[in-house]
Amino acid sequence: MCSDMGGFMPETLKSIHNEDEDLLRLIHDMDEMCLSSGEIDKKTKRLIAMACVCIRGCEDCVYSQAKVAKNFGATKKEILEVLKICVLTSGVPCWSTAKKGILKLFSEWDD
Repeated sequence: MCSDMGGFMPETLKSIHNEDEDLLRLIHDMDEMCLSSGEIDKKTKRLIAMACVCIRGCEDCVYSQAKVAKNFGATKKEILEVLKICVLTSGVPCWSTAKKGILKLFSEWDD
């Protein structure tokens, strides 16, 4: 599964893998649509997923989605633009949800 996401496996999926491989396979099967390009390219799909988890308030999920978006070619500017749209449509709490994961990702970034 992690090879599909540019070599990255989120901590949540690692813990699921250790406890319930059947659940991990189910999640992978559901996630398959986001792992390949269709009418929407896979980078854009991950940016959309990042926006969704940000708006839903899943702090840990923002890092994972942003990391995979980066692995699929997203730039810092694209990630920040998506977060601005989240703040515009859902309010400042979106930034509070995203800041830790985004700061972590940006500190790891190879410029």
